[in-house]
Amino acid sequence: MKTQQIVWHLRRWPRYAGTLGWVGLALIATAVLLLKQQVEPIERDLDKRELAVAAKRSEMRQVAHASEVASDAAYVRLRPDSSFTTFLGELSELAAKHGIAVVQSDYKSVTEGDGHLMRFGLQFPAGGNYPSLRAFMRALSAVPGVRIESVSMSRQQIGEETLAIQLQLSYLTEVADPQPLAKGGR
Repeated sequence: MKTQQIVWHLRRWPRYAGTLGWVGLALIATAVLLLKQQVEPIERDLDKRELAVAAKRSEMRQVAHASEVASDAAYVRLRPDSSFTTFLGELSELAAKHGIAVVQSDYKSVTEGDGHLMRFGLQFPAGGNYPSLRAFMRALSAVPGVRIESVSMSRQQIGEETLAIQLQLSYLTEVADPQPLAKGGR
């Protein structure tokens, strides 16, 4: 087709197209305007946001990895299960050092973690003043594997400085050589 033929068809187009042709042309023009003014800016904004999210995700992964490394460095290995009597001696020394009078203690042991861990539960009454009790509990929480389960305090009279204390804690240890499970045979 030659240029003159295209011009001739464009001049004749309004007669052939009619009202529906003009409406279609107006719709196409409107669609192009909406594309340029609405859709493309939103797409550019979404692309920027995706880049920002990807950068933030990368930053968070680096922070998580750094905290993982730090927590591995702070990991304290649990004591062996044979250290329970040593722990009882430490407990008595800590109590004496902080002015806490331990009268007696009851304990029980429970195997956990498929036989790899041993938890000793201790419960004992004691006596002492509040600052001594706080210092004693702070020292206990520094011992690897010790968790203070509950503390109960009471006084005989309001003006008394000495507290009647009921302390319950657990001491978690690693079993040196867990017994393998017996395999059933035929």
